[in-house]
Amino acid sequence: MGKIKKSKNKKQQLQNNNRNRDLAALFFALLSFASAYALVAPQASGLFGKSFQNIMSQLFGTGAYVVPLLLFWSFIVRISKSFELKGRLDFIWSLATLVSSSVLFTFSGILFSLNTYGGWLGERFYPFFEQLFGMWLGFSLVSIVFIYSLASLFRISISACVIGFFKGLKQDISKTKEEENAPKIYEKKPGAAVKKEPEEKEKNPKTEPLKPPNIVDKKDEQRDKAAAQKILNEEKKAEKIDSKSFNYKLPPTSLLKNDPVINFAANKDDLLARAQLLRTTLADFDIAAEVKDIIPGPVVTRYDLLLAPGVKIQAVTGIIDNLSLTMRTSAIRVVPIPEKAAVGIEVPNPDGLIVGLRAIIESDAFIKSSSLLTLALGKTTDGEGYVANLAKMPHLLIAGATGSGKSVGIHTIILSILFKARPDEVKFTLIDPKRVEMPIYKDIPHLYNPCSCAADADIITNPREAASALKKLVTIMDDRYKKFAKAMVRNIEEYNSKMAETGQEKEFYIVVIIDELADLMLVAQKEIEDSIQRLAQMARAVGIHLILATQRPSVNVITGIIKANFPARLSFQTTSKIDSRVILDMLGAEDLLGKGDMLFLNQGESKPARLQGAFVSLKETERIVGFINDQNFPRIYEPAAVEVTPESFDPMAEKRKKDLVPALNLIYERRRVSQDLLKANFGSSSRATNILSLLETQGFIKKPEGTNKWQINYDKIEEYLEKNHTQGG
Repeated sequence: MGKIKKSKNKKQQLQNNNRNRDLAALFFALLSFASAYALVAPQASGLFGKSFQNIMSQLFGTGAYVVPLLLFWSFIVRISKSFELKGRLDFIWSLATLVSSSVLFTFSGILFSLNTYGGWLGERFYPFFEQLFGMWLGFSLVSIVFIYSLASLFRISISACVIGFFKGLKQDISKTKEEENAPKIYEKKPGAAVKKEPEEKEKNPKTEPLKPPNIVDKKDEQRDKAAAQKILNEEKKAEKIDSKSFNYKLPPTSLLKNDPVINFAANKDDLLARAQLLRTTLADFDIAAEVKDIIPGPVVTRYDLLLAPGVKIQAVTGIIDNLSLTMRTSAIRVVPIPEKAAVGIEVPNPDGLIVGLRAIIESDAFIKSSSLLTLALGKTTDGEGYVANLAKMPHLLIAGATGSGKSVGIHTIILSILFKARPDEVKFTLIDPKRVEMPIYKDIPHLYNPCSCAADADIITNPREAASALKKLVTIMDDRYKKFAKAMVRNIEEYNSKMAETGQEKEFYIVVIIDELADLMLVAQKEIEDSIQRLAQMARAVGIHLILATQRPSVNVITGIIKANFPARLSFQTTSKIDSRVILDMLGAEDLLGKGDMLFLNQGESKPARLQGAFVSLKETERIVGFINDQNFPRIYEPAAVEVTPESFDPMAEKRKKDLVPALNLIYERRRVSQDLLKANFGSSSRATNILSLLETQGFIKKPEGTNKWQINYDKIEEYLEKNHTQGG
């Protein structure tokens, strides 16, 4: 305790000394500039400036100009000893940016006859730079001050930018030289080079050891490699032609079970009795309503009510629990029906029926859909098949608690596309950290792994491999954009149409399905989130679509960045209202029945549609996969070239690291940590969130399961602060 108290007192004394140095440094900085301004531009500095210039000139003569330099040196000495230099210089950089921009506008208006005005600051400070350095040199100096102060304020390293520019220029030059030299090696005629070497050996034998050994063998080896690569490319072309001409057959619907026949006529009396019970219950609570329509479905029956004039919908939603008790059911959902000017009350059936996939696959909506990415999601509450187009969504976010039907829904999505697309038209990148749901698809020719060749493509189960695959998909997306720009088309549909007219190779769609996003985010959140963000924002036009699923729809997994780029949401039953708000931005998912009962919010729609998801058994899936694999369709695609790029400079990451020390000082002094505390001291919620995440990942704080309070490791904070101060001093 004595050691900690002594260290704390030492830290407090250090902070007080730093605060005094800051004030002294600011004083000397202002005094230095004021004295320089008075000496250089006394006419514009008022009575004080003129008096100061006369006194200093009489005392020191021309040596008076040394006084501002000495004052500026005093500023440098004091500010260099200050703790956390950049954080305390923000005010100075902001002031320098403001003043230099005003002077810069004044210079621009005078030099280039532009309609720019620097205001009172520009007019006051312009004579100082003009008289001291002249017009052009003063303009250049002010420009440099403006750029440097702006870069310092936003933590942008000018040296890193310049070094990166010259490195990139050097790499471009080296690549250009390699491209220029490479054809000369292979296109050179063998006669001249081979014949000259023996003649040179005979004329001057002493120079023979100076030649690199086996140079002729290396050239032969290069020629052999080039020839082998050429043969391999020809074989690939031949295989591609064979795959296009391959008589591939889509799976027949006979591989699926027939849906059970629903006989609603037999239950007509029960439906009318339940409608009367519903009306009576509403009347008991002084809600006058009339049952207009009864729409029975496989799992839920909807009763459309016409409310009496003056009765609010909120009056019905306020007695949902009473309605559930009277109707003897677990969950009732109230939805407005604008087209009927009615209120729909969805009541679960006593005996729900299983919805099969076959009836939806055989429906006109699915058959007539021209999109290869048509999804047979399930049936609506009135028993009609519901079909959606993934290409228009363009990405889908799925969430649901354990046992709610999420995994079966993913299988239904995959099988829907398998019933529509050939392996050379649509490919799947399947990421399954749980290792239990996706292995059944490991041998289908639709499988695609951007980090491996077609023969080695498999289900991705390792989180690090998943991060690499998503990062590689970003590279593939950029390459496709370049290819489409060269072909002067806007999207994959136009590109494939143009290739069909010219007889060239088309591009295939890529559907990325992640079965459990939460497990990936635990291991590599930053890499996963960055790749998903880029793909979600731009990949639609090049035919790459994402389907993300998780059973934990928390804000740590489904972040704001991910939600902003996934307008289409599909929610199965959730365990809480909070999870329903996270996935749908509204309540309702917590009242679902489970076992495939879902709410689907499509892009552009304000309210979700309630669906009963189609059920596909394991045996049905095995029959479909077996039918596809028995055709022996060649698994062919060109793997993307692996590019090893140096780690780029991340200014935001650097800024977060520099925020660590002041945040630790704050926590050590206040003996607590919270989002509000960091926000109050660092200025924004996003910055506070980043600092809080950094503190947790570094092990300074932790939040045990079952609690909402941070535990602080004061010993580690003290050790880090002492080490940081020692290195900084």
